Formats: sequence, C-alpha cells, structure tokens
Amino acid sequence: MMFPHRLRATLQDAAPWICLVATLGLTAYLHFGDGERGPIVGFQQPVIQAIAPTEIARVAAIHVSLDDEVAPGQIVALLDTSAIDAEIAVAQAEAAQLEAEGRAEQSLLAQELDMSVEELQRELARQREEQRQVSAEARVLDDEVSRVKRLVEDRMAVLDDLSKLSVQQAAAAAVAAEKPRTIGLLSRQIQAAERRLQALKGQPSATAAKLEADLLVARRNVELLEQRRAGYALRATHGGRVAGVDKQVGDVAAPGEPVVRVVSPRGNVVACVPERFALGLAEGDAARLWIRGQRSEALPGTIVALGPLVAELPLRCWTSPRQPMWGREVTVALDHPMNLLAGQAFDVVFTPARGAQAPAPPPPAASSAATAPPPAATARALAMRVPPALSRRSRLEPSGILARPGEARYLIVSDDTGHDGEDGQGAPWLFAMSATGDVHPEPIAVEGVDELVDVEGIAAGDGGEIYLLSSQSHNRKGRRKPGRTALLRLRSDGPGFRVDGEIHLAEMLDASPERAAALGLPHGTRELDIEGLAFHKGALYLGLKAPLDAQGNAMIWRIASPGALFPAGRPAAGKAGKGEGSKLPVDPRPLEDAGFSPWARARVDVDLAGRAAPGGISDLLFLPDGSLAIASTPSTADGDAGALWRVDGPQAGALAPRLVQRFPGLKPEGIAPSLSPGKLMVVFDAGSGVPSFQELSW
Repeated sequence: MMFPHRLRATLQDAAPWICLVATLGLTAYLHFGDGERGPIVGFQQPVIQAIAPTEIARVAAIHVSLDDEVAPGQIVALLDTSAIDAEIAVAQAEAAQLEAEGRAEQSLLAQELDMSVEELQRELARQREEQRQVSAEARVLDDEVSRVKRLVEDRMAVLDDLSKLSVQQAAAAAVAAEKPRTIGLLSRQIQAAERRLQALKGQPSATAAKLEADLLVARRNVELLEQRRAGYALRATHGGRVAGVDKQVGDVAAPGEPVVRVVSPRGNVVACVPERFALGLAEGDAARLWIRGQRSEALPGTIVALGPLVAELPLRCWTSPRQPMWGREVTVALDHPMNLLAGQAFDVVFTPARGAQAPAPPPPAASSAATAPPPAATARALAMRVPPALSRRSRLEPSGILARPGEARYLIVSDDTGHDGEDGQGAPWLFAMSATGDVHPEPIAVEGVDELVDVEGIAAGDGGEIYLLSSQSHNRKGRRKPGRTALLRLRSDGPGFRVDGEIHLAEMLDASPERAAALGLPHGTRELDIEGLAFHKGALYLGLKAPLDAQGNAMIWRIASPGALFPAGRPAAGKAGKGEGSKLPVDPRPLEDAGFSPWARARVDVDLAGRAAPGGISDLLFLPDGSLAIASTPSTADGDAGALWRVDGPQAGALAPRLVQRFPGLKPEGIAPSLSPGKLMVVFDAGSGVPSFQELSW
C-alpha cells in the first residue's frame, strides 16, 4: 500500500516538470520541423497584374468573370473606341487631302511645263517661217540688184535705184544670217523644258517634296492612332486567374486604374530566413522545398536574390503572432517550374554551395581555341508550354522571335504551320508567347497572303511595320515554290496583321546575276539559305546560313532603304500564288533602289559531336548597348548544335565575334531582347518535339 501512495506523490511533485519538458519538446518540434524539413517558411510569390488603360476611356465590354482562367495575351476587356475612331478618320482624311494636293501640285507643274514647251514650239515654227521668207526675199533682191547694175552700166537707170536695192539686200542678208542662231536658241530652250518636264516626273519639286513630307507625318499620325486604338483592347500579360473585376460596362476608367486584376502563381518562392541562418547564404546556393501539408518529394530550387538587409519579416512568417521575427527575404527559383496555388506555403532547407567542391570544367572543344571561353555557369533551356488545343491545329517549330514589350509578349514565327496533309498546312499564322513560356492557344492571322512557308526571320521596323523573311532555299526535293522566297512587310490590323508589301528575293537575284555575284553568289541562288533578319537604324540586315564565303565565313547583307523594295503602285516583284508557274515578270531594279549590298562576314563555327563544323547564321540582333548578337547552327551539316556570339561595336567588313555560349544538342533559331531587363531570349526548334526557350544575361 505504501508503494502506490509514494508513486502518486512522486508524480504529483514531478508533474510540472513533465509538462514543461513536453511543452518545450512540442515547441521545438513545431519550430524546427519534422525529419529533414527545417524551420524556414516560404511562400509562392504571385504575379498580380492590374490590367488598366493608358488613357481615360469608357469600358465597352468585359470578357471574363471572377476566377476565370486566362491565357497570356487574351483580351479581358474592351474600351469604347468611338472617340479615337473619329480621330483616326480625321487623320486619314488629312492624309487623303495631302495626297490629293500632291497630285494636284504635280499635275499643275506638269501642265505649266507643257504649255511652256508648246509656246516655244510655236515660236520656233514662226521663226523658221520667217527664215524661209527672208531667204526668198534675199534671192529676189540678189537678182534685182544684178539687173539694176546692168541697167546702170547701160545708162538706163540711175545710181540711186541701185543704192536703195543694195540697202534692202543688206538688211535681208542680215536677217537671214541671224535667223539660224535664233532658231538654235529656241531649240535648246525646248530641249531644256522637255528635260525639266521629264525630271518632274522622276523627281518631285520642292513644293511637292514638302507635301510628301507632310503626307508622311500624316501617315505616321494615323499609325500612332491605330497603335493607341490597339491599346483599347486590354490583354492579360501573363496567364493566371481573374482575382477581381473592378469596373463594369459603362464605367469610366482613368489611366492606370485597374479594370481587371489577374493573379498568376508562376512567380518565385520568397523564403523568410531567420537572422541566425541568413548570413551564411549566397546567390546560387541550392534549396529544397516541400509543399506544406503534403507528404511529397522535395522540389529543387536555387537562390536567385537575397534581401539587402535584416528586417522584420512578414506576419505570416512569425511562429507566434505576438513575437515578431527578424531576418532576410530570400528569393528562390524552382529548377523545374510548375503550376502552384498563388501564395502557397513551403518548408525550405538551404544547402550552401561554397562548402562543396566544384566539379572540374570539361576540356575546351577544339573549335573554340581561337575564341573566348564560354561562361562558367550555364542556364538550362525550359520547355515551352504549348496548349493541346494549339498542338491539335498546328506544329510549332520556332525559327524567329520578336519581343513586343508594349504587349508583354513575344511573337514567334514557325518553319511550318498546320500539319502535313491537312487543310491548315502552311496557314499564314504567327504565334504569341508570354514571358514565362506560355504559348497562346490561338494563332495570330496574317491577312493578304495565301500561305507562309519556311519563314525564318522576323524583325520590327521603326515605323510600326514588321518584316517576315522566308529562307529562299530549295526544299529537300530540290524545289522552291514562291512561298519559300517571300520577304513580306506587315502592318497591324486589329488582332492580327495584314501584308502591305511583298517581294520574292531569290527571283529578283536570279534576274540580276551581276548583283547576285557581287553579293557572294557567283553561281546563283541554288545554295542560298537565309535565316537571320534584323532591323537597325533604318536598315535591314540579312544573315546567311548558306553559302559561306571561300574562307568559311558566314555573310551578312544590308538593305539600306527597305521601303524602296516595296514601291507604291508597282506589282510585287516575283509575286506568285501557290503554283510554281504563275509568276509575274520579275523587276530587279528595287534591289538597286534599296541599296542592297554585302555588309560583313563572321566566323561562327559550331561544335557538332565534338568536332568543329562550319556554322551559318540562324539569327541576328542589334541590341541597345550597341552590340550585335549572332546565333549560329551548322551551315550544311546535319545535326543539332548551336552557339551564341557577341560583336561589340560592329562595323562593315570582317567581324570578330566572341563566343558567349554553346548549345550542344539544341538549335538556337531565334533571339530577341528579353522582356526581363538586361537579358536575351533564345528560342530553340525541336522539330516534332516540344520547343524550348532560354534567357541569358547580356
């Protein structure tokens, strides 16, 4: 009986200590986590888009509802365009008025010159008539003088009669001698007037040139208004879900005032690192993340940014709502991006990289001996997210990319569109991709052309126009239909684009063998393959994949005045439909008018299966810092390989590119300034596989 009593007394005395130990243990468990999960909490950082107009307007339509899923570039709302439509109509009327004034001015000047020529011709005819009359009078007077002389000698006439006739003879002779000079002067005046009339037809007068300049300003004003009008369609810049509809139809939205708010869960994870752990971390350290509330494998990540100071952490990170926590916010990028719930919580553990031994770098390839070594850290290419609805309609084989910062998206051209043997094959489509690699499910239509075939380049001019370039090459069967030789100029037209200029470059070069030889094609265009296209300071630059020059350098051509390739009122050079025999006569003169000439050459070899292979240009890009980026792939060899090169201060002639990065097993087909500042976007063609992209610091 004594033992139970003593045990009960002992337990009563130890109960407070047992409770204390249990509480501390539970606290430690909650604070330090379970298993390998640490005490660091992270939250998915959502990207919140406030989709707002840039100028005051009335909401005309809302196309989404709360919690709807939206795709990048999708129109979520429309603003009332009646006011800007009226401005566009006025601007178009002003442009039409200036065109009419220009035609009237040209017609008036031509009419005045015609009248001047006619008046001179009438005067010339009168002078020639007088010359014939004076010549006849002179012959009569000569005969009369001879007759009177004989009469004077025979004393049948007086000397005064002879003197009068001599005076008349001298006057007639003087007039007859002067007439040829007068007639010659009039003839020269007529020729000069005719030359002025001919020059007027080829070169406008100063007044007409001023009217033409005013007309250009009016057209640019129309384009500016049309660009503003395109902004009245409010688009989602990223994919996500509608988190709020702040305006309704009929409401007036001020500039910057949200109409629709979209939240995207594809941002990075922000970890709240307590002060005691924060000082030993650095960018590039590895991280492992577990989704809170789930028993799952760790998600690998990398530290991409560290908070600049130790500060009070957000309330959500506190272990106790009454006990503030101090530390640093650390941004972690998932190595394999995935769809997450906006604001989702994670447990995070970091593994500092400085304590680990870095792997030895691989030996340099033989082909890079004469170039700068590639950077030590290489980012990985990420797969584009192509919606199944788009995959069913068309393949996507990126061959060029154009950044559209004002639309928060990229435009992509594809080698081929549609699917072989189906109605959509060769459809005139472009494709849109968000900054995070989401491809819009709906292609962008290009009106005014039957098909787009083997399009390899896309570039934007300085007047709102976009240029598309086909490869100019023959297909594997040795055929080259007109769709493969097109150089198109596009203008924005509502949600899509329309063609307002078209030439067929290879046909024009074939029609001008001397120019082709001067460009480095002494044997014609049989081997021609152009994949690079860039616009810089008013000129177009074309980068050749093949042929290379005699030294194995890739060639770059320059078109000084691209507008001269598409003269108004002249049929498109070499324009044709889908058939190969329906071409119009080819006029190569626009090549000369546009200043089509060789510009530079560069050695851009690639590493193919461990061996150096001659490289051709797959894309060109002039960047704001003045440098030139060149992407290259094998010129004629089969295989997937590529490289990225940089030329600082590019000038005409021989370039000296520096190697930036090689892409073993990948084909870099398009480069563009990234929508992320200070970076370059590269897209890769995977044929029938999933295309990919990569952002690189520049």
